[in-house]
Order: sequence, then structure tokens, then C-alpha cells
Amino acid sequence: MEYIDALELKSTDLNRLIREKLEQDGQVAILNPHSMHNIATGSAVKGRIIIQGSTGFYTGGFLEGTSILVEGNAGWYAGDNMMDGELIITKNAGCNAGSYFYGGTMIIRGNAGSRVGYGMKGGTIVVCGSAGRWAGQMTLGGKLVILGQVGKQIGESMYKGVILVRDSAIRENLGGNVFVDDPTATEKEELDSLFAKYHINAAVGEFMAIRPMTTGRHKYVLFNPELKPTRNEVVF
Repeated sequence: MEYIDALELKSTDLNRLIREKLEQDGQVAILNPHSMHNIATGSAVKGRIIIQGSTGFYTGGFLEGTSILVEGNAGWYAGDNMMDGELIITKNAGCNAGSYFYGGTMIIRGNAGSRVGYGMKGGTIVVCGSAGRWAGQMTLGGKLVILGQVGKQIGESMYKGVILVRDSAIRENLGGNVFVDDPTATEKEELDSLFAKYHINAAVGEFMAIRPMTTGRHKYVLFNPELKPTRNEVVF
């Protein structure tokens, strides 16, 4: 495996080297990341990146097919706008992890800050620890799984998608326009496969599903006014 020492590098130079190493060898390890921002942002090369240490903001943002392992914590907006691939964080993630998530899989082995999965549209996000306030806010699709405790207003203003939790106090922390339901048979099967793949020790039968009250409750009407010229106006 190739190694890159990030100690003296700017993020743009580091990401260029990451791309080159992935194209050559298919995998690369990053040493001394020192919480650098924007590591592997926009990476679209198939391969595996191992980051030996904690990262700053936007780790794996706009990821498209690369597999990333962060051996430490990740700052705010990890996996932001992620489209495909895999992002595994062995410790904790800051606020807004997985914002506007489109696809792929993100596993947070520790806790996540507020607004994890904000506006996500697809893919799967798993938080093995607890999640802060507004988890899954304005979710438009995809699957958010939280094994630990959840903060207030979970699922606030959901449109579509599902949030799977096992916190017994979930009903006290629900956001607006959502309700607690039983997972479907398909959701249970998918959850079981997910836990087996990523070696997550959890019983599928303990989970509850959070869903939006109605799907497509917001209706948009195109305003198309009929304008009529006055006497003094010239019509072309």
C-alpha cells in the first residue's frame, strides 16, 4: 500500500496525490491528517483510502465511488452531498454529517452531532452511538439508522424516507409531522444484511420506524397570471 504524509500538504495537493495513488495502486493510506478539512472531497476514483487519524470539515464530501476509512473522529459535514461509495468513521462525527446525502453508505461507529442526515435523498447512514438534535430533519429519501439515544425533534419536517431507531424514549423526542411505526419485512431484511456486512451487534427486532405523516403533503401550484395590456401599452 502507498502512503502519503499529509503533515506539510495543503488539502488541494493532498487530494491530487490521493487521486494519483488510487489510479496507480487502488489504495492509499494518509498519515498525519491533523484534522485537515476537505480530505478526499469529490473523489470519484474507485479504490480505498485509509486515513490514520482524525479529519476536519467535509471529509468525503461529494464522494462518488471511493471507499474511505477514517481511523478517528470526523468534523462537521462528513459525507456532505455524498453520491456513492463508502465512508466509515471509527469514532465520532460532528454536526451535519451526511447532509444532502444522495447515495452510498456511511457508518459512524461513535456518536453524531446535530442534524445528521439533514435533507438526505438516498443511501444509508448508520450511527452506532447517539445522535444529536434534529436527526433526519427534512429527509427526502434514504435510510437513517440510529442505535443509541436520539435528540429532540428527530425527523422534523420529513417528506420521505425512513429513520430506524431503538431508543425507548423516541416518542418524547419526535419532530413535527412524523409518527412511529413498525418496520416492514423488507426493512428488517435490509437492516439484518447491513448489520451483518458491517459487523454491527444489534437485534433487528428492537427497532422502530419513524415516517412522515403524509407523503407529498406539500403541493405546489405554478402561478401563471394572465396579463392584459392597458390602453397606453404597446403589445409586441
